[in-house]
Amino acid sequence: MACLLSLFVFLASLIVSTFPPCYVHGTTCIETERIALLSIKADINHIDDQSLFSSWTGHDCCKWQGVSCNHQSRHVIKLDLRPNLSEYYYMPPSKLNSSLIQLHHLKHLDLSMNNFIDSPIPDFIGSLANLEYLNLSHAEFSGAIPHTFKNLSCLRYLDLSSNYNLQPNDLHWLSGMTSLHHLDLSGGNLSKVHGWLHDTNTVLPSLHVLKLSEAELQGGGIYATTDLNFTSLCVLDLSYNSDLNITLLQWFFNLTSLVHLDLFSCALYGKLPVTVGNLSRLRVFSLSYNFFDGVIPESLGNLGSLERLYLSGNQLNGSIPESISNLTNLVRFSLFDNKIGKLPKSIGRLQKLQMFDVSGNQVQGKLPKSIGRLQKLQMLDVSENQVQGMMPASIGDLRNLQNLRFSGNMFTGAIPESFGNLTLLQYCDGSKNNLSGKLPETIRNLVRLERLDLSQNMIVGELPGSIGNLSRLQFLKMGGNGIIGQLPESIGKLTSLTVLDLSMNNISGTLPKSMGKLCKLRKLDLSSNLINGAIDDLVNSLSNCPENKKSIRNSSVSEDTDGMSHLNLVNNRFNGRVPQSIGRLANLRILLLQENSFVGTLTEHHFANLTDLFYMDFSYNLLLLNVPNDWVPPFHATSIMMCSCRISSVFPAWLKTQTELMFLCLSETGISGNVPTWFWNLSPNYLAFLNISHNNLRGILPTLQYSSLEVIDMSHNKFEGLIPDWNSSSLAMIDLSNNSLFGPISLSFAWIEGLSLSHNHINGSIPFFLCNLTNLKALDLSSNNMSGELPHCWNQLSLLTIIDLSNNNFSGSIPGAIVPDTNLQSLHLQKNSLSGNLPLWLKNAKKLVVLDIGENRLSGTIPSWIGSLASLVVLRLRSNLFEGSIPEQLLNLSSLQVLDLAQNNLSGVIFPHTFGGFKAMATSHSERSQLLISQYDQVPIFSGNSSETYKHLESLVISAKGQQREYTKVLLLVTSIDLSCNRLSGKFPDELTSLHGLIFLNLSNNLFNGKLPENIGDMDQIESLDLSSNNFSGIIPPSISALNFLSQLNLSHNKLSGKIPSGNQLQTLDASAFFYNDGLCGYPLSNCTNVTPAQGSFHGGNQDGNRDWFDDLWLYIGLASGFIVGFWMFIVFIMIKESRRMSYFRSIDRVYDWIYVKLVIYSGRLKLILARRN
Repeated sequence: MACLLSLFVFLASLIVSTFPPCYVHGTTCIETERIALLSIKADINHIDDQSLFSSWTGHDCCKWQGVSCNHQSRHVIKLDLRPNLSEYYYMPPSKLNSSLIQLHHLKHLDLSMNNFIDSPIPDFIGSLANLEYLNLSHAEFSGAIPHTFKNLSCLRYLDLSSNYNLQPNDLHWLSGMTSLHHLDLSGGNLSKVHGWLHDTNTVLPSLHVLKLSEAELQGGGIYATTDLNFTSLCVLDLSYNSDLNITLLQWFFNLTSLVHLDLFSCALYGKLPVTVGNLSRLRVFSLSYNFFDGVIPESLGNLGSLERLYLSGNQLNGSIPESISNLTNLVRFSLFDNKIGKLPKSIGRLQKLQMFDVSGNQVQGKLPKSIGRLQKLQMLDVSENQVQGMMPASIGDLRNLQNLRFSGNMFTGAIPESFGNLTLLQYCDGSKNNLSGKLPETIRNLVRLERLDLSQNMIVGELPGSIGNLSRLQFLKMGGNGIIGQLPESIGKLTSLTVLDLSMNNISGTLPKSMGKLCKLRKLDLSSNLINGAIDDLVNSLSNCPENKKSIRNSSVSEDTDGMSHLNLVNNRFNGRVPQSIGRLANLRILLLQENSFVGTLTEHHFANLTDLFYMDFSYNLLLLNVPNDWVPPFHATSIMMCSCRISSVFPAWLKTQTELMFLCLSETGISGNVPTWFWNLSPNYLAFLNISHNNLRGILPTLQYSSLEVIDMSHNKFEGLIPDWNSSSLAMIDLSNNSLFGPISLSFAWIEGLSLSHNHINGSIPFFLCNLTNLKALDLSSNNMSGELPHCWNQLSLLTIIDLSNNNFSGSIPGAIVPDTNLQSLHLQKNSLSGNLPLWLKNAKKLVVLDIGENRLSGTIPSWIGSLASLVVLRLRSNLFEGSIPEQLLNLSSLQVLDLAQNNLSGVIFPHTFGGFKAMATSHSERSQLLISQYDQVPIFSGNSSETYKHLESLVISAKGQQREYTKVLLLVTSIDLSCNRLSGKFPDELTSLHGLIFLNLSNNLFNGKLPENIGDMDQIESLDLSSNNFSGIIPPSISALNFLSQLNLSHNKLSGKIPSGNQLQTLDASAFFYNDGLCGYPLSNCTNVTPAQGSFHGGNQDGNRDWFDDLWLYIGLASGFIVGFWMFIVFIMIKESRRMSYFRSIDRVYDWIYVKLVIYSGRLKLILARRN
């Protein structure tokens, strides 16, 4: 109370001195003082005639604005030249006239907010001995504080704050100010004043307010060498002194009169002491943005007078103590950006609390139900924590809540109906949670809501029609949920809406016509939904809005301008034409329409008024760009993405005007011929992403001069010649695959991450410089004419993820360098001439997903350590010289989907439980899609600054259904086991029947025997089953008829007998599937009635079952002799006459040419279709 009483007396005295009875009618000021005032006015410049000097006319200066006189002595006692706040930032330079010293009786002087252009504080101010109030803040003074200030013994209030060039060398001038109650030196530079605490302590024992904020105080000056004498100090502000860098000193907590303590951002560290509870009179306490750690002491609950508590931006941990509930006067509590783990259950006792912020902590558990008792709460922020459970229904009791933020937590369940009771709510952010259920109908009551963000949750159902009641809503984000159905017509009532983001939902149907009324929309994002229909109504209506028409006076727009600037309709089912009225959306900056079904032609009218358009994407539609050859676009774009759009047969000339391009995609646009020279110099300082792939471009690639190019894709063209030496430090991804480039590799890139030169005519060996590319993630040199041995430098390429050297002529062994750790995910070395054993370093490739080294001459046994490659999905070792048995450790490969060990020399009995561990093959693809490694068939290689991540498309050749097929995008769905053409023996592995997801199985050409398992029909996904050329015996199990997807079956060349099961897919199979068995009968072979099985059934039901081998022999002799006689008769016929012979060979040539042309045409079409799908 003593501190408050002294403050009251001090303020009262200031009021008396500030507002004395200035004058009465007939009283005039002293002439000498009037002249002095006019001299002062002459040097003070205010911004206009409406300033306070506009009243400075006439002879009675006591009536002038800012001037007050004593009504008895007529002397000027107050001079207030502070300008209006609106004028401050426009104040012209001024100077302080020395005539001020003529005002000897001056008690109150306020020169704040003027501009004295870094001039020093005049010494003559120190001669104004009667001054009680002096305010020179925000006045642009600089230099030292004059020592004449020590003469101001009557001064009670001194404010020199926010003079950022003020730099006193000491504070000795304070020694004469024995009456000073208020001292503010904030914003000055006190870095040279080392004894600032000692100076203020010894000479100012009666100080009530001390403000030294942002004063560059040094830590050495804060240590008290004597007992502190701040017995009257009520306000201490040392905030923003980041050079203090000390622990919290004990003397702070001896200042028991303190009402306000601000230590914001002082680089303080250590733990909060228990003695913090001594400051029982504190009302404002700020320790934010320091480095305090440890727990909040229970003694904090002793500060019963506390109204504002700021502890944000530290490293405090543990729980908020329950004693905090004793702070019943607390109004604002900020604790964000700490490591607090628990909220107090008794928080509901803080009845006066208006603001509670614990965002950015580690709060766990549920939100206390008692939080509903905080009836005066206006702002609640628990975002970016780990709060779990359902939102308590008591949240609806916070009737005064205006700002609610709980994003980035783990809230579950539906939003409670009581949410509709928050009728004063203006801001709500509940994004990034696990909220589910539908939006409550009570949301219609939130009529004051301006911002609603519930994105990235699991909210389902349709958007309620009652949402149209939220007429003040400006910002609505609900992207990344499960919203279904059509948008309600009532959405058109949200006429204040500026941002609408409903992306990544399952919204379907057409857009409601009422959306055209949302004239204030700046951003509309409906991407990744199922919306169909045309967009004509939407665009036509919005283009007629005044907000979307740029005024003549405002020829450019800013980010905050009204009107549509961002339109994103990506990845929907929109169809129809893109309306020309889109060109009237004059504020449009970003236009994203890719991955829809838009058709028709884009003309220059679609871009007529889009002067601010800088990012456009029309990719993957059925659009044709048809503009005049001399068209000059009104925009200067940074991104033009027109992948798969038809442009023209030559490079569009209008691209010459786009000199600031950063991203350009013209892939699959139908352009052909040579690339014009000007294109290679297009936007050389900005271009970062260039894709002109899948066209018919020709010519020799030049040396590029792009300084910022990161990604270049020129694949699937007809470029030829040597590979150019593009020596660019920024290039990270190069794809020149599927061209006609030849010669050795001579590239050299320091920072390259992905390099694809596959399907060219490159020869020579792998250059050694590749070993120095330490950032390399993907290397694809497949399908070339390269040879030589593989370099011994794998250990240097620790980031390498993709290696594809397949279909070349590499020889020698696979390098055996020791690799302690590797990121390798895909290794393709198939179709080379590699020999030797598998290198031991592959054992460390724990991330390996695809291992394909088939069609080589590798030998030895299959190592058991392959079973430790837990991520392996594809293991292909076919057509090598491996021998021995299949290691039992393979059963550990639970993610394996493709196992191909065919055409080796493997032998032995397959162990009983080999296949039981293949869990990925035991599940259907719908269950498997999230079980295994995500997107193993498209490994992301490089994203950089480009709009799209560049991905490596994994491919694999699988032998099934009697032919070899290449799988790419659907590779994730394929499951296959091929052990054919080995010398494996034993019975049919029973564990195979548990692989319910297996699609292809080939055990042919082995030595398997015994009966087929009765439950073979459990393999219900099988499409191709080949068990031919073994020694299986017994009957074909009836359950085989349950294989509804079976399209290829081969059981020939075994010892099976009995009746062939009938039904389902078996009825569609060819008889050859059952040839060469002992005693098989029934459809499609011979009828089983009255038939004795014979030695094979080559002719099925059309031959007698008792025919012996002698009859077969005569049949073959007859066929052979007939063929020989007929062949030579034909030869003699065409050789006798030359014209007959020439005519025959011409016919053969014509047929050959016709077949060749047709094959080339259809092959080209097929490749184009597959390229689009991939």
